[in-house]
Amino acid sequence: MATVSNRRVAVITGAQGGMGRSAARLLGRGYDLVLTDSNGPLLDDFVKSLRDEGYTVAAAIAGDLAQPAAVEALARAAEAAGKLGALVHTAGLSPALAGWEDILTVNVVATVRLVAAFEPLLEPGAAAVLLASMAGHMAPAVPEIDAILAQPLDEVFLARMRPYLEKLNDPTDVHGLGNPAYALSKRAVIRLCEALAPAWGAKGARIISISPGTIWTPMGRREAETNPAAAAVVHATPMQRWGTPGDIANAIEFLVSDRASFITGCDLRVDGGVTPALAGVTF
Repeated sequence: MATVSNRRVAVITGAQGGMGRSAARLLGRGYDLVLTDSNGPLLDDFVKSLRDEGYTVAAAIAGDLAQPAAVEALARAAEAAGKLGALVHTAGLSPALAGWEDILTVNVVATVRLVAAFEPLLEPGAAAVLLASMAGHMAPAVPEIDAILAQPLDEVFLARMRPYLEKLNDPTDVHGLGNPAYALSKRAVIRLCEALAPAWGAKGARIISISPGTIWTPMGRREAETNPAAAAVVHATPMQRWGTPGDIANAIEFLVSDRASFITGCDLRVDGGVTPALAGVTF
């Protein structure tokens, strides 16, 4: 299918993952797609299937967003494809997939670089949705930690974070420092959107985070299989089911649309009500 010139571009990271795939198929109905993922062969297969189904994929960039060159290549591809309409950042790592250094690098450092690379492309009506997590709402609000997380491009960022992770670590936790690193990394994503909203608003653009609960994706299932605390979250969810990638994609579609034009600088929990349930909220 030829690119439709009057359509805007939707950039989706982690495109071949569960939530990325659902978002691509939903947004691809109204946007030309620019997709990226670290797994090149799987990305190529997904792009082929999308094009076979009639979607317009303007560009597909395989690369690790933890590398600045990959972020820059993605921004160039998006600029060449047309006017930016949506930036959807689903790429990330969980404790079942990586150690704490990689979690902080991918979930925080790469996210900050990605957002910075796309800021020059912002136009009125553009919106970014960054995937955080319900875990971000469980992370402790410690001013000293927040101050470090707000400077992820500092050369000693990881070294500064380690002592705090060691203090927060549960020695019985099978994921070690990975669990506190993950929760704090997602708290950082939520706070990043809050911090950037005023500057983005001055350009007529919006930035929002979504905090999923336990979602039926390969990563979500692996977390539940390897982490008893993650498995317990499923049973504690008031809606009494796993979330689906479609639940997240539906929220993304709404948030990047004109229907959400007054929503920015905030976090939307799509978690089946489990965050307040676990926090014991009463009235």
